Amino acid sequence: MIHVVTAGNRNLYRRELAMMHAQRAAMFIDQLGWPLQRDAAGGEVDAGDDDEAVYFLVLEAGGELAASCRIRPTADWSLLRGPAAHLAPGASLSGPEEVWELSRLLLGLPSLRPLGRISPGELRLALLEEACERGISRLVGLAEGLMETILLRSGLVIDKLGQTLPFGASLAFGFEVDTSLHAIEVLREKLGMARARRLRLPGVDVEGDVRPHELEELLGAAARLEPHDLQALMSALRRAADEEN
Repeated sequence: MIHVVTAGNRNLYRRELAMMHAQRAAMFIDQLGWPLQRDAAGGEVDAGDDDEAVYFLVLEAGGELAASCRIRPTADWSLLRGPAAHLAPGASLSGPEEVWELSRLLLGLPSLRPLGRISPGELRLALLEEACERGISRLVGLAEGLMETILLRSGLVIDKLGQTLPFGASLAFGFEVDTSLHAIEVLREKLGMARARRLRLPGVDVEGDVRPHELEELLGAAARLEPHDLQALMSALRRAADEEN
């Protein structure tokens, strides 16, 4: 499943988000040379990693981070309004429309390895579905120059917002993604999927180390149970919780 992480459930993903920031630093600062900042732990962060940010995380069976990206409203801040504004000259990124920015699309390290149970196409579909549900009118983004061909063949409908130009030590370009219902249906047909498998864990106060990938496995196993077996499982969990309390 594709974990959707917001300010409401972010406390469950401390380990996974730390991995994300470390991978971002390794890719965008060390490898691509983008002019970005590190936090005290060495991870790549910017002003967009705040409570408005929504992260998409793909976890391997062992809990390692296989892929990630971020979307965030552009009304008060975005890369394409700030340090990368020259990559989207004249693009309107604020106003009455709900405009969000897609950034830090990272399909695993050290290379674009397979994502196991989740394909890159399904991650892209999850982005479009989330945008549609949130009423996002426009989804703009910033990508490394060599990603242009990959994005154009990805099943997304992409329009470039400007030329591919230097950004730090490499090249990058701004783009806009079609988030219409038609674009979603076209991508669903291309992938042969009814919808992307998104998992939005509820935000709860917990003590100790939470393992979201284990919760994902538990929920997946429960979904495969017959109704009477599921009822038995729920009864057993309630009894165990009562005894623990």
